[in-house]
Amino acid sequence: MRGAARSAIAVLGVVAALLTMPQIAAAHAMLKSSAPAADSTLAILPREVRLQFTESIALAFSRIELFGPDGKTIQLGEVSFSAESQRTIVAAIDGLLAAGTYTVAWQVAGDDGHPVRGRYVFTVAPGAVAAAGSGSSVREEALGNANAPSGQTAGARSQQAPAVMPEAVTFDAESPLYVAIRVLLFAGLLATVGAVAFKTVVLKFLSRRESARPTMVRWIIPSASHGAARVGLAGVLIVGVAAALRLTAQSYAMSGSGSAFDVSFIANMLTSTVWGYGWLLQVIAVALAVVGFRAAITGSRGWLLAGISVIALAFTPALSGHAASAPQLTALAVLADGFHIIGAGGWIGSLLIVVTVGIPLAMRREPEEREPAVAALINAFSPTALTFAGLAAATGVFAAWLHLGAVPALWQTTYGKTLLLKLGILSLVAATGAYNWLRVKPTLGVGSSAQRIRKSARAELGIAAFVIVVTAVLVATPTAMDANAMKSMSVTARGSAP
Repeated sequence: MRGAARSAIAVLGVVAALLTMPQIAAAHAMLKSSAPAADSTLAILPREVRLQFTESIALAFSRIELFGPDGKTIQLGEVSFSAESQRTIVAAIDGLLAAGTYTVAWQVAGDDGHPVRGRYVFTVAPGAVAAAGSGSSVREEALGNANAPSGQTAGARSQQAPAVMPEAVTFDAESPLYVAIRVLLFAGLLATVGAVAFKTVVLKFLSRRESARPTMVRWIIPSASHGAARVGLAGVLIVGVAAALRLTAQSYAMSGSGSAFDVSFIANMLTSTVWGYGWLLQVIAVALAVVGFRAAITGSRGWLLAGISVIALAFTPALSGHAASAPQLTALAVLADGFHIIGAGGWIGSLLIVVTVGIPLAMRREPEEREPAVAALINAFSPTALTFAGLAAATGVFAAWLHLGAVPALWQTTYGKTLLLKLGILSLVAATGAYNWLRVKPTLGVGSSAQRIRKSARAELGIAAFVIVVTAVLVATPTAMDANAMKSMSVTARGSAP
């Protein structure tokens, strides 16, 4: 009872910390309007680029670029907030623009740390003049630019950009390398959660069920506990490596190669976004979990610290994913995401411990004890798997409802199609588990059933690995609701007055 009370207090503490986490995002920052407006034709020369977004943005991570008709860069002033709102950024155009079509490329960062980029075009009509009140000298400059080469205005002659506007070279949360980093992160998380679930739930079930066999319990439980701690330590070290790689990748995605390793930029990123808060929490939890698992390898006192740290770790991905940018019920979305990882880790992660630690230990027993030992272990794992799988399913359904918005989005959006792929692969994992439950489990304790359960469990883990990959893609794919909002905002931006 004392252990359960301590666990409950730990969970409540993590939940309370998450609910009070500052600056939880309301949505992804999206372009609401622009001046010059997208696809507009101007008779009056613009003197600035003005972009309004749906939410406040971080100025340090905002960029605006302007490309001329021939692809050369047009000189802009420093990006700043408008006097009216921190949802609007402005960059002055140095000089006057010649007739032709121009491209505006921009990047901002939402509170969840995901870089949001876009580009649009506008056209300066032949004979366009400066705005009234700009002065005769400005008007003469405009007339003088009429014969200048396209894109070579007074304010742009010094820019030696390529003759053709380069395509945007983007590295962001959807890039394959970033996906690979998240695969590493999720694999480590499942291993750490699985180690704690195996120790606190599976071995407890085993102890209660096999109390009539004190020799088996005394031998296998301490050894399995130490083995689980080793796997948990390896998993949390993987999470630590993934965290370091994520920081590098995120800095590169936010700033490009030029400032990716700038200490002041990274410090600003970590202290001004929810992504940064989540990363700092992750690193602290990793450090504490390492201490806990190391202590648990030699004894049992480290398990409480390891457990609390792993619970905190399970909630950190939500602060850099869709949960943190949910348009409604944001706190619940973050909690559901964390419990989803706990559910998946308690199911798949603890199965990993059973296969890599529990069954090998059982197979070291005397020949007559091997099959009964494996049967006892699987019988203790089965209710654990059902409980955690149910938790993962329930929280997954909630997240789907929150991010899809409508059932047709399942097959009409990239997010929905990726989710269907995840569900399809996950159904194979569930089918393999059902086979183990219905066909292999009843035969445990006799014959060579231990080898059969080991093979089928490995197959279940192999399929689950594909689920991790798809999940790593899914968490960075714009949700169906985000995609619909972007379409709506795009129409609004095109209709905005300059």
